[in-house]
Amino acid sequence: MPGGSGTRTGTGQEIMIESLLKYNNYVYEKQIFIGNQLFNNRYKADFVIDNSIIVSLKWQQVPGTAEQKVIYEIASLIKIINESGKYNMAYLVIGGNGFSANAKEYLFNQRYADILKNGNLVRSISVEDFIARLNNNNL
Repeated sequence: MPGGSGTRTGTGQEIMIESLLKYNNYVYEKQIFIGNQLFNNRYKADFVIDNSIIVSLKWQQVPGTAEQKVIYEIASLIKIINESGKYNMAYLVIGGNGFSANAKEYLFNQRYADILKNGNLVRSISVEDFIARLNNNNL
């Protein structure tokens, strides 16, 4: 079931990231439409930081299909960046214990950049690493 117990706890991840954005004085917007996804549906970003960095949060608490949908998310983010002329890059922030070790290894090593043109525009990162980047002003 979409938005089931495995993903709905991602709200906590969103609250945590927003509080760190505020604490570290980032300029950001949240839950805003920024373009069209791969299949041309409107895309709502979890956050846009400094008017140039898209942040997409993905939480998977239990094993499920979220990891299978991540490549579509990455391709959509690439499309939006290429078409916008406004956004420079995106972070795909992965949290929760439900993502398999193989998926994490593939994503965190940016292996999709080998098969997706401009895949380097999207950086997959763990929620812990993203928090460290926020705290160090190192986006």
